[in-house]
Amino acid sequence: MLTNQRSTTSTGRALTVAGVLALCVSLLAGWLTVLTATAAPATATPAVTVSQTEGLVNQRVLVKWTGFTVAAGTSSVIVMQCKGANPAPRDCWGVRWREGNVVVIPSLQQGTAETMQTGLPTAADGSGQAWISIRPSLRLPTLGCSDQQACSVMVFVLGDSNSTIDHFKPVTTQVGTGLGPTDLDLKLSKDVGYAVATPLHFAPAADSCPGMEHPELSVNGTGEFNQAGASWVVGMCTAKTRLVNATVSSGSGPSGRETFLSGGSDIGITQQPIGGPLDAARPVPLPAVRDKNKTVYAPVTNGALVVAFNVDEIGTRLPITEMKLTPRLVAKLITGAYAIDSTGVGSILSIWADPEFIALNGNKLPNTGIDRTPILRGVQDDTIWALTAWLAADPATAEWLSGKPDENKIVCPAEWRTNVVNYPFAVYTNQVPRLADINVPQSVYEDIATRLGNSQSTNRFPEPGVGMKEGGPDGYGSHNVMTITTLEAATRMGTPVAKIRNAAGNFADPTDPATIRAGLAAAKPGPDGVTLTNDYKSTSPNAYPLTVTDVAMASTDKLTAERADKIDTFLQYAAEPGQAQVGGRHTVGGLPPGYIPLSDAQKQQIAAARKAIADAPKWTGELPKTEDPKTDSGKETTSNSGNGAGSNRTGGVSIDAGGTGNGAGTGNGGGNNGGGNNGGGGTTPDTTPAPTVAPLASTPSAAASTPATAPIGAASPPTDKGPFPSVANVVKNALKGDPSSILMLVLILVSGGAALACPVLLSLGHKRRTGLWPKPVASAIWFVTRLVHRPGAAA
Repeated sequence: MLTNQRSTTSTGRALTVAGVLALCVSLLAGWLTVLTATAAPATATPAVTVSQTEGLVNQRVLVKWTGFTVAAGTSSVIVMQCKGANPAPRDCWGVRWREGNVVVIPSLQQGTAETMQTGLPTAADGSGQAWISIRPSLRLPTLGCSDQQACSVMVFVLGDSNSTIDHFKPVTTQVGTGLGPTDLDLKLSKDVGYAVATPLHFAPAADSCPGMEHPELSVNGTGEFNQAGASWVVGMCTAKTRLVNATVSSGSGPSGRETFLSGGSDIGITQQPIGGPLDAARPVPLPAVRDKNKTVYAPVTNGALVVAFNVDEIGTRLPITEMKLTPRLVAKLITGAYAIDSTGVGSILSIWADPEFIALNGNKLPNTGIDRTPILRGVQDDTIWALTAWLAADPATAEWLSGKPDENKIVCPAEWRTNVVNYPFAVYTNQVPRLADINVPQSVYEDIATRLGNSQSTNRFPEPGVGMKEGGPDGYGSHNVMTITTLEAATRMGTPVAKIRNAAGNFADPTDPATIRAGLAAAKPGPDGVTLTNDYKSTSPNAYPLTVTDVAMASTDKLTAERADKIDTFLQYAAEPGQAQVGGRHTVGGLPPGYIPLSDAQKQQIAAARKAIADAPKWTGELPKTEDPKTDSGKETTSNSGNGAGSNRTGGVSIDAGGTGNGAGTGNGGGNNGGGNNGGGGTTPDTTPAPTVAPLASTPSAAASTPATAPIGAASPPTDKGPFPSVANVVKNALKGDPSSILMLVLILVSGGAALACPVLLSLGHKRRTGLWPKPVASAIWFVTRLVHRPGAAA
């Protein structure tokens, strides 16, 4: 019995010890669990990947993170752009800090916090993702990110106000976009291992080329060409052969044509020809210094006009990635047709509630109910002309624009109807008074691209003491911006684009290059044979109806050999290395994503343009001949040289060589390759000297015949005359009424008078101060006096 009792007692003691051990193990496991949840991840290390880290420009990148288990189920992750590959907290854009009693917030001081995304959710497995805008030095000078200054993307978890290095807990509430984290917040996250920096490397900027303070070639025109042009500038200035320093400035097609014709650029970039439908609709003709008939055209890039959208869906807060639109839906968007009358006709409040839209896209709703219209360019532009021509060409849309309601009683606002507005038009402005603070067109192409990436609308709101003021970018999950821009801009900003219904009734996807090539194949060439106009009624099954081809304009008018060589270098680059695309991302010197490479036929057009420039007579600074040629009937003749149409009167004799290029000459001035015909009874003398043809890859030599006036642009002075003409020639030309010679003669006379007056005035001043003439003057007076009073001098 006693033994059994001892045995029982021993067993009880053993159980007690086991229980204590089990309790200790449980407590230890519990503490480990707590420590794992509050200090460091147990099974994964925080890691970050970025969709693009090389060759960055002004764009968006997709940032993904894993292993952030401490943030699981919270909206505590922040993504920022920072200076340096391993940045300090204050090197990150959006961080604020305290200096004494002052809170420093650089991002708010400079009016933007767009390179920071806050309140980002993390899934239960510690993963998440978000798009973030990345800015180069030109757009964000404070960080100075460039090919010389590395930068980074910082992803970190924001701790709550009670977090320490030993007890770190993430915030659980949504973080506002207006107030960023402090430098101490980021330092704490780095100390506990919940901050990861990924290095970024930017593409060289166009102004990084050596010698850019003295550019050799100027290019100006459409905003759509800007990204390709910036890439090519770097490629051309770093090329192993045929280097050229060029500047590319962007505006619009009409401004590019005007600048080019006035001599303000060596090459203009356009989508319509000079004198095309948009120019013809101008109330005042384009001012011109250059002869427009001596313009050579060459295609440089292809692309597309698109409806791009950065919209998050309600509920999921994730981006909407697909959309189909008809021409009439686009017309409703840009005219502000929704919510014209919330109680009667047109009572549908947004495109998302339009039955026509729902039938194509299903019930999709943005995660915000703010009334917004798409962002469009507000300057005279070729793309706006193309857009509105497309709308007017669609029968259902044209009927709706005339004032007839659609099947759901949505009507076109009276201000946009065809009895008020002429379609097509080139300048988009808000026409509906109630939308004055909602529909605010933007003048700069790049600003529209940036707003698309940031999801920053043009809506303005009243602010006490300030007036109407724009809001900031939309927060994560609430993006709601649509724009009509280019495929290049949408691709660079990582946003989807709508499929557009073509005349065949199919929805063409512009992200498929085949649809753009089909649209280009259906397009109709202009009178120059190079510029293209979309055929909006083409029944090609997969043709995208809104293609865009940027075309370079160069002039053979007053063209020097040196300038011709620089233009040829640009065109050669555009046809060859400028068309290279690698891996769907920006490569230095290549064709950026979103453009479509030129076809072989278009490259042949560049070759023809290069030949026309090489064959054209070169200006050498010689003055025109003074002969006054007469026709065989005693009448004067006229003849144009260049890429234009030479024109002679009936029976006239062409004195100069005919135009060179693609123009169709009438009369004896018909251009080479231009199909000129002799006028009735006229003959072309066999003694007319042919222009010297220069090889495409070398500097063209000067031709025998030369234009009468100075070259347009920064041409070099004639090498055989020196930088200044002789005084005799200036006087002779001034007497003939030449304005520049008259001005030169006036300057010579003024300079000569000043040269004589200066010593006289200085001598008089010396005499007045001292009572004596200066020694040289006194000696001269003495000599003259002796000469006058010498013996035998005339009285």
